[in-house]
Formats: sequence, structure tokens, C-alpha cells
Amino acid sequence: MKSTIAVFSLVAVFMIAPATIADPIVYFEEEFDEPTLDEVVWRTESVTSGVRWCDSDPGQQWGPGIWVDEGSECYGVAAYSPYGTATLSSGLLQISSDNGQACPYLVSRLPGPVQLFPATGDFAVTVRMRYDRLTPWGAGVLIMETDSTEPLDGNPPTLRDHVLVQLWGATINSSLGGSFQEVGYMPPPNEMHEFGLECVGNSYTISIDGQVVYGPISSTLRPTAVWIGNPVLAYWYPTDWQAFSVDYLRVELPGPAPVTEPTWGTLKAMYRDGSR
Repeated sequence: MKSTIAVFSLVAVFMIAPATIADPIVYFEEEFDEPTLDEVVWRTESVTSGVRWCDSDPGQQWGPGIWVDEGSECYGVAAYSPYGTATLSSGLLQISSDNGQACPYLVSRLPGPVQLFPATGDFAVTVRMRYDRLTPWGAGVLIMETDSTEPLDGNPPTLRDHVLVQLWGATINSSLGGSFQEVGYMPPPNEMHEFGLECVGNSYTISIDGQVVYGPISSTLRPTAVWIGNPVLAYWYPTDWQAFSVDYLRVELPGPAPVTEPTWGTLKAMYRDGSR
């Protein structure tokens, strides 16, 4: 009995609880809970007025094309502000437009002092949003790789093969597979959902409410910027834009690796080999 008690006492002393998974580190977060947008992060000067993209292919954003000033014609049609509303209310960015030629367009500032995404390493992006109204003409959230979001000359809003994920009305689109394609369907509108883009090594997954809908798939793309809304000037005919609300955009890095304490077996081994 004494030996049994001794063994259980030692086990009680050296038994270590399993290591917990470290919490992720927030790299960037936009919760839209301030009264105004941060002009250091976002190009606030062109949200509901100013330049819009005139694409040679109706409805597209990747060119060839050119940025035109407000009131300047794109294939014979001009747009005049306001291009709808981008309202900050109750912690949401609410995008809507009854302007048939243009929609609100909010893009991160690049080059700029705030980097939204890490240049290397693993990360995860979460966008929480809902669609308030679906129409045939898209507007939404797009995460992309680009060197610049400056609306100058023929620099398009994005390149067709540089889209990591596009949340776009009824569909989710991506170029992670090498070409721009539909990779998933959006859940029903009017309810908030979390859309995830996760990178581990060079392998990506896209998820809805924690359930993977696309991937894992390898890609050399790295996100550098995001835009919300739609940058195009609709010259083909007056457009009925989709309306949606964004709760937050969050970029997280893996937390530090948890320290695993030695088990009873490893402690015995250490004493046997003289390391203690």
C-alpha cells in the first residue's frame, strides 16, 4: 500500500495539464464603430464622389480602362455625386445607392502608413457582413494583391488574376486557382455571416461561418489591399446596385506556440540520462 501511495503522490506532483492553444494576435482590425472613417487607412476622398473607373468591358474592374473625374464622360455617360451613401451606424458600415451610374467605393490606402496584411507568414482574415438587398448588379468586398490603389490613369481597381476573394452578392469568387472563377455561393441575405480567408504556408482556404467552402489550394498571391462597394461607372444603362452592411474586417496572426510542460514520462527519462 505504501508503494502505491508513493507512486500516486509523484504522479500528482508531476502531472501537467495539457497545453492550451494560444490566442491569435490581431494584426489589423476595422470595426466601423467610430463616427468617421480613418483617412490614414482608407481613401475617404472618393467614397461617394470623385473619380470612377471607366472599363472597356461593361461591368468589369480590371481593364483596359481609365479613371474619369466626376462629371467627365465614360462612353458618353457621366456620373454625378452623391454616388449613394456609406453610413456609419450602430457599428456597421452600410453601403447603398440609388444613383444609376455609380456606387460608393471605399478602398484601403496603398501606398500608405498602415499595412492591412502581413507580407509573410500565416494569417487569417475575417469579414462579418450581410446583404440587405440583392440585385443583378454587384457590390461587395474584394481582397486583392496590388502595388497601388491610387486611382491614376489606367491603373485598374484590381487585376483579374490577383483577386484572393470577392464577396459579391450571390457568389464568392477568387483567383487563387490561377484564374478568376466562382468558388462558392453566398448564404441567404439579411443575416450576418463570417467569411474567412486563411493562409497556412502558401495554402489557402475560404470559409463561411467556419465551414470551408473552397480549398485548401496553393497560391503565391499575398493580399495587400481591400475595397468595399464598386468602383465602376455604369455607362451601359442605369444600374440598381446591391446594398449591404459590414460589421468588421479583422486580420489575425497565429499566437505564440504554447509551451508544453514535460510529462511524467519525459521527467523520468531526463533523470535517467542525467539531464537533471
